[in-house]
Amino acid sequence: MKTSMQAVLMTALIVVASGASAADCVKNARGKTVCSNGEKAVMVNPNTGTVTTAEKNPGGVTTMQNSNGTKAAVNPRTGNAAVAQTNQNGVTTTKTARGGEAKTKNGMGVVTGPNGKTCAKGVNNAGCTKQ
Repeated sequence: MKTSMQAVLMTALIVVASGASAADCVKNARGKTVCSNGEKAVMVNPNTGTVTTAEKNPGGVTTMQNSNGTKAAVNPRTGNAAVAQTNQNGVTTTKTARGGEAKTKNGMGVVTGPNGKTCAKGVNNAGCTKQ
């Protein structure tokens, strides 16, 4: 069952990733299959069944999302990377490679920068404090 499910997922993802041109797929040293058409890529981890897609936008930012709901982005201009995950209560926690962290829900949230500055935005107020 697991093998047939992976085959179905791979086939569907190759079609999605290929777009107008054919996708090139390779199996890396860890046994993960990676397919790419130069603009988008798809990877399947055979051990976990996790599917991850990656796409580079016109601004050069690469974004990734996996089948577990985790999202990540890398900005090539700044070199900063960020990972976001939403919990069962709808709160999204985003952490950056430089030490920043944000917790947001419904347009409100709290952000702590790597320099210790904390900013919050609520329904009726917004502001920052330096610790």
